[in-house]
Amino acid sequence: MRFAAIAPREASIFACVTDTVVAPEPVFPPVRETDAAEFFDRWMAHSPRLNRTALRALLYAVEVAPIALGFGRRLRRLPEAERARFLQIAESRGPAQVRQLAEMVKGMAFLAYYGDDRVMLMVGYDAEANARRARELRAREGRP
Repeated sequence: MRFAAIAPREASIFACVTDTVVAPEPVFPPVRETDAAEFFDRWMAHSPRLNRTALRALLYAVEVAPIALGFGRRLRRLPEAERARFLQIAESRGPAQVRQLAEMVKGMAFLAYYGDDRVMLMVGYDAEANARRARELRAREGRP
């Protein structure tokens, strides 16, 4: 797949983080079957250059940080349970700025995953039906 603003490696890191924080299976589809990475790519494409650069750096830092914390491998090489443990440590320990960055990445992952149309339908949100009802209501009330 070609991305507009991120490299395939960055998409892979983001998908790994998303898979770890969302832990969708077996109830929900795996991250690879959603548009989470594409959503992140679109987000990055519309972000100011400085933000894109900072988020890229943050992704690479998240990828190698487990080595610095004694996990022995990069994030994508860790078993799922170890990835989850690493992210929990990143969220709960260290300087406030590190904890805030971990929370930010986690929030982006949730937004990207649960914004997928199929996942939204599975949790009971039908955006098309809501938009259709709104259009019908506006038409009945004579509003543009």
